[in-house]
Amino acid sequence: MSARASGASPNGAANGDAKHRQHHDGSTGRAFTIEQKTAVIRVRKCAPTAFYDILGLEEVKTTCTDGEIKKAYRKLSLLTHPDKNGYDGADEAFKMVSRAFQILSDPDKKSKFDKFGGDPDNRFGGGSASTASPFSGFGRSGGAARAGGPMWEEEISPEEMFRQFFGGGGMGGGFGGPF
Repeated sequence: MSARASGASPNGAANGDAKHRQHHDGSTGRAFTIEQKTAVIRVRKCAPTAFYDILGLEEVKTTCTDGEIKKAYRKLSLLTHPDKNGYDGADEAFKMVSRAFQILSDPDKKSKFDKFGGDPDNRFGGGSASTASPFSGFGRSGGAARAGGPMWEEEISPEEMFRQFFGGGGMGGGFGGPF
């Protein structure tokens, strides 16, 4: 291994010390156009799960086609790609554009997003009551949904708790019962 590849200076002085090295992400000094800068700023102002807004489709979100989604993604991905755009935050904007396309180009994820809002891949961010918590409905007997009331409103038996955690499969009676 050469001195240059190992991080050591050719004359033997130690310049491999972490405080003397600087990390460059590659975009430093890379030029960008006004259009690229504007695209990055607009995308970064959007909420992370405002997928139509990120792609610039907020005006036609109820009627946009797959072709319009792809066209908007292609245009924005070229404008925000960090290899082409040296403006600060281009990499985050590109990730947001890619994520928006990932959700809106998948028919199943798109329908979940349109119905519930939030990120359909996020267990807790889908916006529907059934995905709000992994323990939703835990304190209710039999798992039956009741109108209103907090989760811990009623007592729960040890057998019911066991069923909630491990399913209702039959081993026979309760904890002390015959197997």
